[in-house]
Amino acid sequence: MMSRIRTISLLVVLTVLAASCERMSVGPEIAGELHRGRAYAAALEQRTRSTPAESVSAVAAISLGYLERQRLGLGSPFRLIDYLTRDARLPDSTRRAVAWAILARTLDGDGVQVSALALDSLASPAARTAANDGAMHLRLIDHAVRETHDPRAGELAVRLAYMVEAAEHNLRADAPRVAADVAAVLRDRQLAQADARDLLRAGWRNDTDPLAMISVWRETHRFRVERPVMERLDRDAQLEAMELVPKLTENLRELATRVDSAGGGAGPLPAAPDSSTLAFGAAERLAGLARISGMPPEAPVVVQLERYRHELLDGQLDTWRRNARARFVRHSRDEESFAAEHAIVEEQAPGTTPARSALATAVALRAYAQERPWLPGDGGPTASDLADRFGIRSVTFDADVPDGWKPYYRAMLATALEDMERVLPALDLDGLRIHFGESPMGSAALALHDPKRRTIYLPVATSAGTIAHELAHDIDWQAALSRYAVRGDYATDRAVRDAHGGAIAASMRGLTAASRLSAAVRGRGQVVSSRPTEVFARNVDWFVASALAREGRMDGYLSSAQDDFLTGYALGTPPDAAGHSVPALVSILDAVAPPAPLVREWFVTRYGPGRAVTPYDLVRRVLDAPLDSAGASLVDLVAPVLRARDAALAAVAGGRCRSGALEDARTTRARRDLVVLAASARAAGIMRVRGTVLAIDEARRWLAVAPYSAAEPFVLAGGLAASGQVALAERAIALDSVSETIPAPTDPRCEVRDAGRGAPGA
Repeated sequence: MMSRIRTISLLVVLTVLAASCERMSVGPEIAGELHRGRAYAAALEQRTRSTPAESVSAVAAISLGYLERQRLGLGSPFRLIDYLTRDARLPDSTRRAVAWAILARTLDGDGVQVSALALDSLASPAARTAANDGAMHLRLIDHAVRETHDPRAGELAVRLAYMVEAAEHNLRADAPRVAADVAAVLRDRQLAQADARDLLRAGWRNDTDPLAMISVWRETHRFRVERPVMERLDRDAQLEAMELVPKLTENLRELATRVDSAGGGAGPLPAAPDSSTLAFGAAERLAGLARISGMPPEAPVVVQLERYRHELLDGQLDTWRRNARARFVRHSRDEESFAAEHAIVEEQAPGTTPARSALATAVALRAYAQERPWLPGDGGPTASDLADRFGIRSVTFDADVPDGWKPYYRAMLATALEDMERVLPALDLDGLRIHFGESPMGSAALALHDPKRRTIYLPVATSAGTIAHELAHDIDWQAALSRYAVRGDYATDRAVRDAHGGAIAASMRGLTAASRLSAAVRGRGQVVSSRPTEVFARNVDWFVASALAREGRMDGYLSSAQDDFLTGYALGTPPDAAGHSVPALVSILDAVAPPAPLVREWFVTRYGPGRAVTPYDLVRRVLDAPLDSAGASLVDLVAPVLRARDAALAAVAGGRCRSGALEDARTTRARRDLVVLAASARAAGIMRVRGTVLAIDEARRWLAVAPYSAAEPFVLAGGLAASGQVALAERAIALDSVSETIPAPTDPRCEVRDAGRGAPGA
């Protein structure tokens, strides 16, 4: 009894101390609002915990829906508050209370909760690791993001470490994507926490209501969590990420060993299910309200759930659980309905796939970070306004599109076209038709440009984020008309087919050759067309998204691409790691739709062959090197990895010597170690896939590629076990590279290497 009293007393003291610290940081008035917000949310959750759906009020359900959207990470908390404070379904007092609750949870760093279930079963099928190891992965990723000085550095380190381990086949091919999604959400949580701190302190200093400041800060892009994801890290953050990668890969290998040795792969007990803000009754009530709210569907929600449909509706599920998940897919159309339906499916049919689909949806919604709120009843431009402003011939809708949605979609189109013109001022849309509705291909296409009718079909549920891609097709269509005097075709397709296609054909062939999707994207199992016009459109999508990011702008209506790894559901294609695709793309754009000169120059400098190489570029060069598996010997298979390693090391040396971008020895060493780590992992992965035994002759040939020291004993007894192959691969890949010296800026080798080199990348 006394122990319990002491514990309660300690908690009271800690609470008082925390409140005192908060008041000292932001003043007593704001501290009081935060305290009341926390209390309101806790009481609301408790009150509805065991209440049947019919007894939950609409105000309570909608309020809890906003809190649940925050818990799932569905958009930045400031965007969420911007929507909340305009939601006419809630009284003013409730809107303020819930907004302060969201701010308080953001400030406390516990607003977003990632389910450990999403990280279960990431081990390679060949590994004897427990399936329920998600809690360990979550702790590892969370620690990396929290403990780095810049959470974006932790996010990068997680991506690279999981890519390396997947290349070695210690993890499944899709593990890097899942880990990257988790790191993205946790990184945003850290940035939002810092943003909330800055907002509240600014409100205190200026004696201004922080809630009133949010829309202004969003308009001026002051929130770091709402800045473009592809903004490049500074050198210190890159160094921190690179030095963390070997530690993380070691942790991942130890994790597998620890789980495997804990009783033949038994592993830890499953983590307790995450507690949803929405109890079942409140979730059912909110689901009913969402269906009549009048909100249009959101593509990041619809597209991501459709991508997970097959896994969600696994044929091995019993009928009850399968029906519950089918409802989840069918009724989740926007953020509010998603939050409600996800809470229901967590109750009725929980599992790894629902958790991963929620995570993927949260990450996809990051592209909407700078979206202006639109709620039913809000207006938008008319079709005539769009015709006058952009020259569009018509904007039409399917008959079943509600009239209340049409202003939203016309506003979406206007925003996308304005941003497209920022990047490509020569954009000419005269005569183009836009139709919001199903395309002739039905659900097989997220959106469609029909060259016969010169019409872009934008299905209302899936087209946001694809508009840049479809406008690229129209640019291609116009080039076919002006250059070949043909309608209904694309210049890139025609140029490649034509034996005398000229400069466009040559550039297009170069673009196609250089635009292979990265291993990270290929690991998602998406079918990607190699047709010239599709390659061109995917590259333009990336060009537009990156050019907007240069201005601090993201437009999730125009492009769903976020960065080199998170390329969006339209699969915007980033430049290859060596930058060879950039001159080809720019050459084509110069011919068909010249970009703004400053944008063109920036893009070539930032992404072209002479650019400053990032840690992600270095790993991509090694892991994406194509292999020739047709009848190749083991040495033939590994040879491209060695060449890619050497090319990456040359890029490291070039970066060390490049004028104006001198690196210290520590940074250069970290870059070289990262290359060697990636090359060793890929070689080991090749050996694992190839088999468990190396013939003696094959082993001797392999030794000839990178021979051991003569003093190193090596025993051949009819072959090598798989573990021996892996060790041999790692040592052979690393041996000659580690011994190389790092050129100093005054080294004569730098003078030779720098001769004729252009300006360094930005």
